[in-house]
Amino acid sequence: MRGFRWAFRGRALAGSGALATAAAGTASHWRPAQEQGTFHNSELPGRFDRWASGHVQCEGPKHKLTVAELLALKGTRQIVLTTAFDEWTARAAEQAGVDMIVAWGSCQEHSKYVVQAVRRGAPNTLIGTGINPGAYESQEAAIKLANEMRAVGTDIIYCSGLVPEKFAGLAKQHFPCCGHVGYLPVNDTWFGGPRGVGKTADEAKKVYDDVMALEAAGCIAVEMECVPAKVAAEISKRTKMLVFSMGSGPECDGQFIFSEDLMGTNTGRYPRHSITYANLMADAVQALSQYCQDVRRGAYPAAKHFVKIKDEEFQRFMASLS
Repeated sequence: MRGFRWAFRGRALAGSGALATAAAGTASHWRPAQEQGTFHNSELPGRFDRWASGHVQCEGPKHKLTVAELLALKGTRQIVLTTAFDEWTARAAEQAGVDMIVAWGSCQEHSKYVVQAVRRGAPNTLIGTGINPGAYESQEAAIKLANEMRAVGTDIIYCSGLVPEKFAGLAKQHFPCCGHVGYLPVNDTWFGGPRGVGKTADEAKKVYDDVMALEAAGCIAVEMECVPAKVAAEISKRTKMLVFSMGSGPECDGQFIFSEDLMGTNTGRYPRHSITYANLMADAVQALSQYCQDVRRGAYPAAKHFVKIKDEEFQRFMASLS
C-alpha cells in the first residue's frame, strides 16, 4: 500500500501540523492509475473463532471496534480505513466515523511518537501500525517490536514486506496482523516501477497464493493494492481474512485511501483510485497568504490582538529607564 512504503515519500511524512509528521523520504511517491467477502462468522474456523464471535454494535466513533467486531463485518458492510500521522487528523477521522486508522513513522521510535499522537486524537478507533521490514533480524525481534507498538496504542500490526513465517510468530503471540499483497511499494524495483499486479492469469494466481499463505500464517486481514477488481473480488470470497482494497475495486471488505488524498493536501500526483472531498491545501495557502498580506499592510495585529498596560504603569516603567 502507499501507506506502508518504507521507502517513504516525502509528501506523506514531511512537515508538521494538521496532516503530516516530521520525516523525510527520497523515493518516488507516484502510484499507478490502474484499474464482498462472502464468509459468515460461522464459517470462520480455528483461530478466527476467537476473533469473530459476538455481534457488531458500532456506528461511528462512539464505540471502539474490537478485532472480533471488525472480523464480524466481513460480508455485512464496507470497512473504512484512512491514514493519520498527527492528533488533529486522527481526531477528525474518529469524529467522521472511520473504522480503522493506519499510522506509522520513518523508523520504530518515530512510529511510537506518531501512534501516541494518533491515539490521543482517536481514543476510540482501531489503529494499525507497521513494523519496518528493515528493523528486525528474527521472529523474536519482530515480536519485540510488535510489543513496543502495542504498548503505545497499536491494535493491529500492519506489515508490508513481512514474510508469512514471521506473521505466524506474531499470530501465535496473539497479535492481530494485516498483510499486504499486489503492488508492494517496498519491493518497487522488482515490479519495474508502480503498476497493476494480477493482470495476467499467472500473476493473479500468485496474488491468490500470497493471500492464502498469509491466511495460513494467522493474519486477520490483508491490504490488496492495485489488483484488478474482478480478481480482488474472487479472492475476497475465498479467504476468511478481511480484504482491504487500495485501488482493487468495490467488492473487497473495505476501502483504504490516504487522508491527504481525501482532504486535498496531497502535494504530489493523485492516484486514479483516490477521491477528494475538500481542498485543504488551497484553504491553507489562502489563509497563510491573507496573514502575510495583513502583516505587511499593518492590518495585523489590531488592538484586540495584543496585551495592554495601564498608562500609570507605563509611565513608571519609562521613569525606571531614565
